[in-house]
Amino acid sequence: MTPDHPDFAYRRPVPPYPVETHELPLPSLPAALEGLRILHLSDLHVRRLRLRSGLIARTVAALPHAPVDLVLLTGDYADRPGHEHAALRTLRAFASSWRAPHGAVAVFGNHDTALMRRLARTVPGLRCIDAGAIDLPDLPLRILGASYPEDLFAAALERSVDDRFEVALVHDPVAAIAAAELRVPLVLAGHTHGGQVRVSARAIPHTSSDLPASLASGVLRIDGTTCCISRGLGDAMLPLRLNCPPHAPLYVLRRGDDAGPSVRAPCSVRPW
Repeated sequence: MTPDHPDFAYRRPVPPYPVETHELPLPSLPAALEGLRILHLSDLHVRRLRLRSGLIARTVAALPHAPVDLVLLTGDYADRPGHEHAALRTLRAFASSWRAPHGAVAVFGNHDTALMRRLARTVPGLRCIDAGAIDLPDLPLRILGASYPEDLFAAALERSVDDRFEVALVHDPVAAIAAAELRVPLVLAGHTHGGQVRVSARAIPHTSSDLPASLASGVLRIDGTTCCISRGLGDAMLPLRLNCPPHAPLYVLRRGDDAGPSVRAPCSVRPW
């Protein structure tokens, strides 16, 4: 295979690293949201003594230059108990750097303690939800938040009856199955780190997810639901990534039909 082969996409960062811009075609996108730019931050796993601290500095430096309309975050900000205040400093640095006129909304992950959840709610301009729905006042957009997969049904109960386009924020991408049942058109997820360590584009030993490893990063389809699974910015267990660089995807929403292969097709996914 040559470097231009699609299998190399999973490990080829796109400048300005680590922000990567991806066109995201969605069949049911309303015209009012055409071109909306959503920055997706996930799985920071901040530690007090972080061996990859340079990545945080590069991300903070890149954010002011990334044209972003809305920031959405999908959890695991602190790596473990005792690191919450370091994670808070990182979230505050990010919030002071991004330029998002429609604000920022976050859910939490399995690594986020009760203290982390309280601290995150003090970040200026960041709206945090565990299980619920937020209607953005200046866009025909509703955000469903679910820190745990089973919370998505509770979040859906807060829906109002209108024609707002819905985006579900979840930590574990397995919640995309529930989102498809609820007819949510777009899901943003993290948790898998894209495998974090890859032998090749398809040989992924561990993803911490019940989804097949080949569906652990990128864009997949379940019926009419598109799920974008970030590789995340941090690392867990070991400060190591192999053939799976961190990233902060920036989605540009487009009206279109090709948002990725169906999960009912052969196990494949459009990779980042």
